[in-house]
Amino acid sequence: MPYSSSSSPLTQSIAILGLGAIGTLMAWHWREHTLYGVSRDASTCHRTLIDQQQAAHQLTIPAWQHEAIDWLVITTKASATLDALQSLQKQLPQVQNILLLQNGMGQQQQVADWLSQQRYSATLWAGISTEGAYRQSAEQVVYAGSGDTHIGLWQAQHPTASMPNGLTVVDDIQQRIRAKLAINAVINPLTAVFRCRNGELVSHGEYRQALEALASEVQQCFTALQQPLDFDLKERSLAVAQATARNQSSTLQDVLHQRPTELDYINGYLIRQAQQLDIELPHNRRLLAQLSE
Repeated sequence: MPYSSSSSPLTQSIAILGLGAIGTLMAWHWREHTLYGVSRDASTCHRTLIDQQQAAHQLTIPAWQHEAIDWLVITTKASATLDALQSLQKQLPQVQNILLLQNGMGQQQQVADWLSQQRYSATLWAGISTEGAYRQSAEQVVYAGSGDTHIGLWQAQHPTASMPNGLTVVDDIQQRIRAKLAINAVINPLTAVFRCRNGELVSHGEYRQALEALASEVQQCFTALQQPLDFDLKERSLAVAQATARNQSSTLQDVLHQRPTELDYINGYLIRQAQQLDIELPHNRRLLAQLSE
């Protein structure tokens, strides 16, 4: 049963590692809490958030000096997660809860295994968000669309932590992450390959045909993994693409700005899972090959 923390009166101490688009947006949502930024040079972080009414909000986030904190929230790319945590190895005993708020799958279990090996007591949470944000410049983030942020314990435990504002705790977070990954595995690589906005996957005949073929392959993959989706992926992907028609996917933004993408933890994750069952995913492989070129 989900429950929301939006009315929690308790102030939390939160350090955010990865003050990009989503990290900055969450910092703005959590501005009434005690906030820190995690940076290599321990410098104060300055960000401007442009809200949906085009008003500018200035955020000044001091560097985490390894004070005891309630939450370490990681919003980096999935591929950077474990390295980022390992760089904070000496400071992790000061952390009560770790929240991975990212796209993709695979990094959550990597972190869980590493924390167990190191015998850290921090509780691991994972989350997904349908909030929309993008970086307009290095220090300026645009709040593009309201959404929900759900989190849950990565491994079965009883949640006892007080929550930062605006989070909804659920007991099926892995299922929700798989559902979001499935949609991302369809929309993100296609928009990046075709260099198109989400809505063009619906309106353009060739792009829509590619979406339907990829969605069918991804849906069959989850079924073979005995993790069947409880919705028709083709119809859901078309609906999401239409609802976000003017948006550029995060993968397309990464490609246009010549940044590494997260697809190794989205389509790449599916390919690795399928390999264990000797299942081929030709559409997924072809898209990753095209983007790697």
